[in-house]
Amino acid sequence: GINAEYMGYKKGRMVKHNHVIPNVHLRKHWNHLVKTFFNQPAKKKQRQLAREQKAAKLFPRAVNFLRPIIRCPTVRYNMKTRYGRGFTLEEIKQAGLNANYARSIGIAVDHRRLDTSLETRDLNVKRLKAYLAKLILFPSKTSRRLAKKTEEKKGEPMTDGKKKERKTIIPEATTEKLNSAAVKEQSKSKKVMALGKAKLRAKPQSITAEMKATKSFVKLRTEKVKERYVGVRKKRAELAQQEAAAKEAKPTDAQCTSTFTITFINSCKKKKKKKKKK
Repeated sequence: GINAEYMGYKKGRMVKHNHVIPNVHLRKHWNHLVKTFFNQPAKKKQRQLAREQKAAKLFPRAVNFLRPIIRCPTVRYNMKTRYGRGFTLEEIKQAGLNANYARSIGIAVDHRRLDTSLETRDLNVKRLKAYLAKLILFPSKTSRRLAKKTEEKKGEPMTDGKKKERKTIIPEATTEKLNSAAVKEQSKSKKVMALGKAKLRAKPQSITAEMKATKSFVKLRTEKVKERYVGVRKKRAELAQQEAAAKEAKPTDAQCTSTFTITFINSCKKKKKKKKKK
């Protein structure tokens, strides 16, 4: 134990000053507040098995949806790229698809996001077209049913009334493609197609006379003004076009005088004829 005399205290005396009497609170039932994770390895195995079951259920489809590549928001992070929630309706349209059909072939669609730059839009359209080029589209139930019917009635001639053709946005896979080795491969990656490494730095280059001549600020301001007054300028152009069309349709003074003289002469002749009859 601690020697009280050595520490400067005398036996039978309390500590100095008006402090709280030492009273250690050790009865807090801390064992109820502790949370353990001894089941972590078992949970890891459980998640892995769930992923394998999901992949087996969806085979040969990809496990996840195709996601777009977008820029992070704010000036601080806009140099970085990441996966987005879904492709915009404009990007889907540019790729020659529609929203419902795109969702049915494993493409994520976000109807709220808008394209703010042509660069991002073109990049995602290119990404969609690359995906469609690799896609093997299995025949649907209706097309398989129609094919079965035609096989059964091969002997009978197909008239225009009996003929039924299923029109699809993307052509369905042929028998050669369906028998190929690529069908057995399933995409299990999180985002189907990789993001790709972005070029962080450009190589140093000498400044040309053309670079010096370009006035970036002026260019940006002019584009901003064009965007602001696009409606007013369009209206002015339409009014000018209407005025020009009205001027062309209106007859000239010479044409007016000639028509007036002809009508006047004709009316005089009619009067003279009437007088002769009398």
